[in-house]
Amino acid sequence: MTLRKQLIIVSLCLLALPWAGSQYVQEMESVLRQNQQQILKTAAFPITQIIKNTVNEQMALQPHSTDILYAPYRESPIAIDGYDDEWKHYVSHPLNLLLKDPHKQSNNTSSPHYFKITMNEKYLLLFIHVNDNHIVYHHPNSPSPAFNDHIRITTGSNQEQKEIILYTSGPGDIQAVASNISNSANNKKHWKPLAASQHINGYWQEVTNNNTVGYNIELNIPLTLAKDYLEITVFNNDSSNPLQHTIAQRLATSTTNTLRHPILSLTNQLSAFRQSSWDIAIIDTDGWPLSPQSKISAADQPKDYDLDNTQSVNLWESALSHFYRYLMEDILSSESMPSWPINRILLSQSTGQISPAIFKNNQDQWYKVKNTQRSILSVSTPILNKQQQATGYVVLTQSSDALLSLTNNALFRIINLSLTTAALSALILLGFASVLSYRIRRLRNQTENAVNQDGKVQSFSASKAHDEIGDLSRSYAGLLQRIHDYNKYLETLSGKLAHELRTPLTISKSSIEMLKMVEPQDTEKQQRYLSRAEEGLERLRLILNAMSEASRVEQAIQHADIHDFDIAILVNDMCQAYQDSYPDFQFDFIQHESLASTTTNLRGAPELIAQMLDKLVTNATEFAPINTTIRLSLMASDLGIRLSIENTGPLLPDNMQQQLFDSMVSIRNEPSNGSTGSGSDTPHLGLGLYIVKLIVKYHQGQLSARNNNQQNGVVFHIDLPLR
Repeated sequence: MTLRKQLIIVSLCLLALPWAGSQYVQEMESVLRQNQQQILKTAAFPITQIIKNTVNEQMALQPHSTDILYAPYRESPIAIDGYDDEWKHYVSHPLNLLLKDPHKQSNNTSSPHYFKITMNEKYLLLFIHVNDNHIVYHHPNSPSPAFNDHIRITTGSNQEQKEIILYTSGPGDIQAVASNISNSANNKKHWKPLAASQHINGYWQEVTNNNTVGYNIELNIPLTLAKDYLEITVFNNDSSNPLQHTIAQRLATSTTNTLRHPILSLTNQLSAFRQSSWDIAIIDTDGWPLSPQSKISAADQPKDYDLDNTQSVNLWESALSHFYRYLMEDILSSESMPSWPINRILLSQSTGQISPAIFKNNQDQWYKVKNTQRSILSVSTPILNKQQQATGYVVLTQSSDALLSLTNNALFRIINLSLTTAALSALILLGFASVLSYRIRRLRNQTENAVNQDGKVQSFSASKAHDEIGDLSRSYAGLLQRIHDYNKYLETLSGKLAHELRTPLTISKSSIEMLKMVEPQDTEKQQRYLSRAEEGLERLRLILNAMSEASRVEQAIQHADIHDFDIAILVNDMCQAYQDSYPDFQFDFIQHESLASTTTNLRGAPELIAQMLDKLVTNATEFAPINTTIRLSLMASDLGIRLSIENTGPLLPDNMQQQLFDSMVSIRNEPSNGSTGSGSDTPHLGLGLYIVKLIVKYHQGQLSARNNNQQNGVVFHIDLPLR
């Protein structure tokens, strides 16, 4: 697999970034949900304390009944005109059809007659629809409104109830008369106009719907008149002549219901707690809302919407959101969430009964909203009376819309940024892999072409890049240079050996030839030529001994006796011995102050160290002028201890400082001016410093040679590790 493909596969690991981001968003959402739940719990308690007296007083006055007629609050006024344009969203309550027996009601639930109800600060508002193909209006000469079509409303309290008749002489404003039921005797009622404070304003409007003729009555009843109960009965007269005084019969009626409506004083008490982030609803123990609907300013009202209306979203965002919600199901246990009980987000806007079991059994609960990704948090706190009995509940709800928006935006941003980062990183890695591949292929091609078919090293351009490939290229360059030098050494080895061997052979051959030509009686010449032949043979012996010395040193190193010794004492003793062996030179030994607090003990072979010193001192005496000083010194170094041998004389060529310690390398030409020349007749194969190199390497040291600071001689440095 190519490097490019490998890096592309590695770049796929960046796809873990979106997963890591979604995990972070999950954790964030869980924490936000917990904080949201705690905030609502904290806010519910003071609300309960503020409103409990008002709720307890009102609920104590309410009669207990299972038949509740709930009148939701309406803030905006209604035009009393008999049309249902403003009643579209209100609940229709059927008026049950009656059989011929007026005391029996029909169970037919498809009654065409119905009414709707709401209220405001002063009035109870009613809308009544009756289907009637033959409407009999009140005739001015008729003695009683009971002889024509009319509506009877029974309302009041346990102490006092009124029965009100609504009628008209034609489409338009209605007329109303009332009779106290408690004052009725022998089924005879006294109908009187209502007092001015109890005036009912209403309108009778004929309507035709789907070939069905009927009428609507829209009216308002003062709250001082409509108290605890409300019953609506439709009376119909089929007579074609209203002057015949035929009594109208009951056509349909509502169940006698206990009237329940919001407590208006709660509006001001709750205003301090209204926020756009949550919704506050007060409900009684039967689930009927006690807080007025819509009596909230636009700034404090949370966003409400019909849950049946779906919102279009971006397909990509929708897919990501659904996938994220799928991952969140295990965390939030969404499958165990109950469904939201109403068709709108805001409980405070509910105009119908809410199942009280939801709030009695769960003080705080998340609800899932059907067919959406939304969820709703509900926190309920009971309102207790003095007997510690619940009279209602404070219910705070908060939609997850803000939470969803926050987490979805965070998720989309993280996913998009992660995918963009992964794609850009993959492209960058691909480009980087291409560059690396090009450089590696180039290095491979250079390496393959560095040595030709004849084994000769060609030119190799080392890279200047400061990275691993650049280091590898320079290493190859160094390796090839060493191979080139070694090949060059091998090429010149035969010449060097021939040069070294030719001189003694020539001497020996010429001496023998001359010996043949000498007269037998000339013993002096014979002796001279024999001596020269012996000198040539001795020179050959020395050359052969020098060539085998390196091998003997390597074998000696393998069997060297290793122990601890003080190198300072050894060098000092050797320096005194050299002074006796080379009287024409001055030998100085210097031990620097840097070793005052450092041990000079080494672990190694002192015999090998002495042999190394012999080679270096011999080399120094062969190049140093007579009567000069050869200086041996010891000082501390990074590796341990440094041994230096310095002598005056010819400088090292710049190109030979690294090759000086190789085998069969010698740079001597003629003995230096004023030198002893003692070694001029001794063969030099360049093996002495090579042996020094072997000994230093055995002791894990470092060896170097350079021209001294005064540029009048050479100094050799040997760094050895201390014990």
